[in-house]
Amino acid sequence: ANFQICWHSHVSPRSPGDMASAPLLPNDGLAPTIAPPVVLGILSEGYAPNALESLGDQRVSMVPAVAEALHKDGYRICVESSAGLYAGFTDAAYEKAGCSVVPRAEVLRTAQVLFAIEAPVRDLPAMRGKVLISWVGRLSDNGKKVIEQANPAGVTLIDVTAVPRITIAQKL
Repeated sequence: ANFQICWHSHVSPRSPGDMASAPLLPNDGLAPTIAPPVVLGILSEGYAPNALESLGDQRVSMVPAVAEALHKDGYRICVESSAGLYAGFTDAAYEKAGCSVVPRAEVLRTAQVLFAIEAPVRDLPAMRGKVLISWVGRLSDNGKKVIEQANPAGVTLIDVTAVPRITIAQKL
């Protein structure tokens, strides 16, 4: 068999960096596209100091400093009004961090990834096709109930209690 190898200087990259940015085809005719930013949502835990029984946690799932860092990385973040109030963070602090502060229904409608300390099971039907990052406790009886409700609602759960917390896993 007679094979001829032909190198074209305009196709072969000169360095590994060129290789990553070189097109697969000289001109594929497609305009470059930029994906819209992922929208993150921070939900209130529903704490009310005047409630007869505890309705939620005083903590908030994301503080303004973390939201600001994610915003700088290109994420859009919407925060439920007063979500951080009982944790000591005002709506103005979230706005200063680059977040939009909106009603709960707007957070549920707009966000693709939602954050809550306790999984808000009453809102699971409104979260179809979304991701919820929360303390699920998938091995506990209550956690199993959350999973049983999330599956038919079409919600993807990320259980932070399942994330390894040993030193070697901190970079994950």
